[in-house]
This record gives sequence, C-alpha cells and structure tokens, in this order.
Amino acid sequence: MKNVIFAVVSFLILFTMLWANEKDDFNIKDDSKCLQFQIDSDFQLSSFQGSTISFKKHISNNRAYRLGFTVSGDIQDINYFRNNDNDTLDYKSTEDNDNFVINITGQYLKYTPYKHSYFYYGLGPHFVFSKQYEEANSKHYYTGEWELLATSKTYSNNFKFGLLFVAGIEIFISKSISIHSEYTQEISYRYYWEKQPGSSTNTIRKYNFYSFDSSGVKFGCSFYL
Repeated sequence: MKNVIFAVVSFLILFTMLWANEKDDFNIKDDSKCLQFQIDSDFQLSSFQGSTISFKKHISNNRAYRLGFTVSGDIQDINYFRNNDNDTLDYKSTEDNDNFVINITGQYLKYTPYKHSYFYYGLGPHFVFSKQYEEANSKHYYTGEWELLATSKTYSNNFKFGLLFVAGIEIFISKSISIHSEYTQEISYRYYWEKQPGSSTNTIRKYNFYSFDSSGVKFGCSFYL
C-alpha cells in the first residue's frame, strides 16, 4: 500500500510540474489560510496535527504559522454480572474510567518556492497533557450477602513538552488544493505520575526522561480558504 501511495504522490508531483508554466495562479498568496489533513494508507483523510483543528496561516508567501489542537476525553462505566447454575446472581463488578487529553503543537514555517512547489521547514513547541482516573470494584454473593472481593483506584497524570522540527515539500494541484510530504523530528521532556491509594498505604510511581524521536514521513493535503 505504501508503494501505491508513493506512486500516486509521484504522479501528482510530475503532473503538477508539467503544468508549471501554464498555471501561474497555482501558488501561495499573502494572507493565505488553509485546513490540513493527513492522507492515510487507505486514502482516507485524518487529522494532520490536531484532530480538533489543524490550521495554517501565511503572513507572506514564504512565511507561515501553523497550529494543531486536540481536546478529547471520555467517561466509561462498565458493569459485569455472572449467574451461578441456579441462575442466581453470584458475582458482579463495576469499572469507572475517566480520561482527558489536550494536545497542542505549532510551528513557524519558512518557504522556498520553485515554480508551484515549495520546500518548507520550521520549528515550534509541542505540548501534551493527559489525566486519567480508574476505579474497579468486585463483589460476590457466596455467603448470602454481598461481600467485597477487591477494589482499586488509580490516578495518573502524563505531561510532555517538546520542540518539534519539520521539513517538507508542498505542491499545488489546483488553486485551492495542495499535497505535501513532511518529516518531523522532536526532542521532548516527559513526566509521568501515578497514585494507587490503599487501605493502609499509598503506592506512588513517577518517572521523567528526555527523548529524541522521529515520527517518520507522512503525506497530507491542504484545502485553502
């Protein structure tokens, strides 16, 4: 599938370059704005930098700001019941999972034009914070009344702050649509904290570390407004 994507992208690049001398309006204008999406392996569009919004704003034809923003969260309540051979309820468990995630990334980009293709590169911050709460309880009915078998609670916070470098190529295939291929490299600091309260003691885990990661190459498209 990756070979198919590469072939399609290569064809579009060649097709655009052949039109370069004919289509003088296929380029970035001052004050251009666009929404960006990633092209997945099955050719579906997904979030490029942020699932809530991935937005780029040009301050000139060779400079731009880009922002990716994601806010997500969910609350799950899971109930499980089991009956014995007499079809009488003898076991039940409940789980409560709550989590919240915020992800913000942004870059300042510089563009070098060549006809209707652009080489661009830039740098910017990347911030991620997530908070999660889990609670599980299980009870049985072996003695004629409900007795607590086990209970657990877990609180956790995850924090990351990094500096993200990007480099890529953007090519216009129409006045308002472009395709781009991009490589990213990030250096970041991460901190994780977890607490499991008990009847007599609290278990606390925490660690922090620095990382140097690459997300590889991804393909995307931009729709200019």
